[in-house]
This record gives sequence, C-alpha cells and structure tokens, in this order.
Amino acid sequence: MSEVSPSFEVQVVGAAIVDSLEAPTRMLVAQRSAPQTVAGLWEFPGGKVEPGESCEQALVRELTEELGVQARLGAEVPGA
Repeated sequence: MSEVSPSFEVQVVGAAIVDSLEAPTRMLVAQRSAPQTVAGLWEFPGGKVEPGESCEQALVRELTEELGVQARLGAEVPGA
C-alpha cells in the first residue's frame, strides 16, 4: 500500500508594481533563472503568507525583503 502525503494549502501574495496607480505605463516583473523547470518564465515579486499575517502584511514584508522598498498598496486584483 502506498502512503498518501497530507495535502496543505499555501497562501501566496504577489504585487504588480507600477509607475503610477492613476495611469500606469510601466510594470516591474522578474525573469526566473532557477529552478530549471521554470527558468525563463516571468513572475511578480511576492511570496508566502506567514502564520498570523494578513495578506497585506505579507505583501509589504515580502516587498521589503525582496526589493528593499516600502510599498503603498493599491486595489486588490482578485485571483482565479
């Protein structure tokens, strides 16, 4: 009999960083270099929500950690 690993849900946040919330013309994205299975694909900055954090708190923390910036969050774009 094979063992089934328990499933768990990870909540992830990401940011579309634009030059202007009122009339955006440029957006910051990064091209992944690793792991090889996703190398060359594009992604928005962000990461996992830690226990006890709201999505907004996690996003601000991730942007500070990854980019060294303080962010002003705009409207949420709902995911699928």
